[in-house]
Amino acid sequence: MRVEFAVVSPSSTMTSKFRKVLAERKLRCPVVQASQKNAIPVAKQMIGEGAKIIISRGNTARMLRSNLEIPVIEEKHTFFDCYIGYQKALKISDKIAFLATSDSFLKILNKSKPLLKNALICPIDAQLKEEYVRAEMEKLAHMGIEVAIGGISLRDLVTQCGIQYIMTETDEDAVNDAIDEALYHLKIEDERLRKNHELKRKHEMIQAVMNCTSDGIFSVDQEGIVTNINENAHRMLPELSPGQPIEKLLKGDFLDSTLKHRETLSNVLINTRKSSLILNIAPVCIKDSVIGATVTVQYQHEIQKMEQKIRHSLLTCGHISDKTFDDIIGSSPALRAAKSLAQRYAAVDSTVLILGDTGTGKELFAQSIHNASRRKSAPFVAINCAALPASVLESELFGYVKGAFTGARSEGKAGMFELAHNGTIFLDEISETPPDVQLKLLRVIQERKVIRLGDDRVTSVDVRIIAASNKDLRELVQNGLFREDFYYRICVLELQLPTLDERREDIPDLVRCFLKNPKLPSKKITEEALNLLMKQQWRGNIRQLNNIVERLAVICDTDTITADLVEHTVLTKPRTQMEEVLPQYGTSVAKEPMTERELIRSVLHGNKGNRERSARQLGISTTTLWRKIRKIQESEPGYFELVRYFH
Repeated sequence: MRVEFAVVSPSSTMTSKFRKVLAERKLRCPVVQASQKNAIPVAKQMIGEGAKIIISRGNTARMLRSNLEIPVIEEKHTFFDCYIGYQKALKISDKIAFLATSDSFLKILNKSKPLLKNALICPIDAQLKEEYVRAEMEKLAHMGIEVAIGGISLRDLVTQCGIQYIMTETDEDAVNDAIDEALYHLKIEDERLRKNHELKRKHEMIQAVMNCTSDGIFSVDQEGIVTNINENAHRMLPELSPGQPIEKLLKGDFLDSTLKHRETLSNVLINTRKSSLILNIAPVCIKDSVIGATVTVQYQHEIQKMEQKIRHSLLTCGHISDKTFDDIIGSSPALRAAKSLAQRYAAVDSTVLILGDTGTGKELFAQSIHNASRRKSAPFVAINCAALPASVLESELFGYVKGAFTGARSEGKAGMFELAHNGTIFLDEISETPPDVQLKLLRVIQERKVIRLGDDRVTSVDVRIIAASNKDLRELVQNGLFREDFYYRICVLELQLPTLDERREDIPDLVRCFLKNPKLPSKKITEEALNLLMKQQWRGNIRQLNNIVERLAVICDTDTITADLVEHTVLTKPRTQMEEVLPQYGTSVAKEPMTERELIRSVLHGNKGNRERSARQLGISTTTLWRKIRKIQESEPGYFELVRYFH
């Protein structure tokens, strides 16, 4: 087994003993014999090769310990070393001196003194200057000492003074003890390194977790000294660093209330030279003792921005636009001109009026203008003004407070203008808004302020308004059905969208795009079928074309839509639900068909004015019936006077 210690041996006997014992114990480590002069470079070379502990003896061990940064274990003298050397010396003379060059050697000699009769124990520092050591040896010679016992470091000086010299031998027990001590030190060192590694990893983990948060975080001990700090806290408080007293940076006694009284403090405002910061301070306790505190730091303006963002997201949930000019399919001159003008409109904040027949893509253009404007990251709020009765439309547009009317939410409700704050509001079918709502919209557009129903508080809004209509608003103004002042307020930038009949060359691209819908069966279409579609009249424009393509994809039995299928599907005019009702009232469709308004009045009359029953019989929704009735009344106010019980 390879071990991480090395032996620097000052004598051949020690070298042989260590090699013998290491071999018996099956331990592999270098054993190098070195004189006292070259012991230090030899030891440093062993350290460079991986030795973590050095074993040596006597004066050599003491010298290495004072010059190396790793542990040096001394192979200590034993009683048997001393006694064996003493017996050898007695064979020469009884004038004997032991030269104790280390504290351990001196201690064992003092303990063994009763068995070392007439032997002189002489402590001597072999590291002193040679002149001093030589003078000490000469004193021993004058005292009649004939034999000296000690380590190899003094051998030459002793013999030069005429004293015979016996070197102490290495005892195997001492060798084993030194090896055991080295192994124990290695075990302790490995355990220390393991624990240090674990602590380092835990510290790195804690630091990584601290750096993951967007807040600044630092901790202090019970004396107010910074112990840990993450990158964000250091960025916010660059003067702060571990080991620094916190009071030098943060003036005030708020930290004392946490460290001394275990108080948790929230939203503490401090001002630095560069910014205002919000601190939250919590004590760190073990059992009943406060050992420190943790502090989170945030920029005050970041908290304000977050609050605004949260409030905004709660109000504008779902009001987004995902369409851009790239989603507008077609390259016809009429479409390119409309797109070019819309892109110019997107660069400014003025109100836009989009005019075009039903199904020409007015909302698609509105979303594209929004997403190309500076407001693209803000809400896009759309409302169909024709889909709601006047009273409901007003509350949806402007909102209401608690108790504003029967059925109102207990917490009130924000209106569409508030939801669109900083963004765009799209008022579709603006022609259907009642005159009183037009008047209120006029003030909102002019003042950019709204008042909720039942409230007297004015709320400022920053919105861009895009309105749309499929009717000629100028004609409505002339007929007194639309407020003139309101028309001129919304018609700042006018955008007229071409009908599909005006851009027939775009039909092939539109059809191929619609066929890519993943919800439809995968189909191809022939050129003949496309040509046939291009020749049709599209009163419903793109919406009608999309519906026809979807119908073709569903009913097609093969993988390709052919001209025959188009001709059979598109050119065969099915009877509408309302037309199917006509025979019930004694009118033949083939001869003189009822007009829509005549049919509605007849059905209402038969149902005694009940709108729900009439709508169900006509196959339309109650809302659609209500809209049709209102349009008829606008052009002919007395048309339904003969309907029984109509109100």
